[in-house]
Amino acid sequence: MKNLKTEFQIFCKYNFSFYYTKNNKFFLVFSNNSQLKFLQLSNCINITKRNKFFFFRILNSTLIQFLEFINFQKKIGHLLNSINKNFKKYIIIKGLGLRIRYVNKSHLLKLKLFFSNLITILVPINITIFRNKNLLIIEGNNPSNVGNFANLIRNLKYPDSYKGKGFWYKNEIRVLKPVKKI
Repeated sequence: MKNLKTEFQIFCKYNFSFYYTKNNKFFLVFSNNSQLKFLQLSNCINITKRNKFFFFRILNSTLIQFLEFINFQKKIGHLLNSINKNFKKYIIIKGLGLRIRYVNKSHLLKLKLFFSNLITILVPINITIFRNKNLLIIEGNNPSNVGNFANLIRNLKYPDSYKGKGFWYKNEIRVLKPVKKI
């Protein structure tokens, strides 16, 4: 146990804070895009801040507490890797009459499909949309929100099984039906 590391450090790139309850201590991390993540601290971990670094040190070196400390190191590593990770969905627009316009100031997505009216969708604040000719990129920090919004758009004009017109996910493979010949 003497040759094992009992301390590690983290650079203060994000806003950190601590929250204490009667029985528990929590380590809170706020990202730049106002995302909050937290970890519960064990009683065997001591935290000090020097300059721009946090130092995490184990107080007692029993085997169980040392395993908790190693587990906490892994959890905080996963937390810091996932805090500003952006998730993307790509939608390809196939068809001549399909038009998409995104108004960035009001977060409105205006869709001209093969219907008689114009469809407008309010885009959630935590999702950003980029459009490049026939490619629509939906990006956000929560994978379920990005996937649900991409699915909402795709269900407005599901790909036609004969000609393939509609909204396709990138790298989606779908076999088209043959057209009947007279």
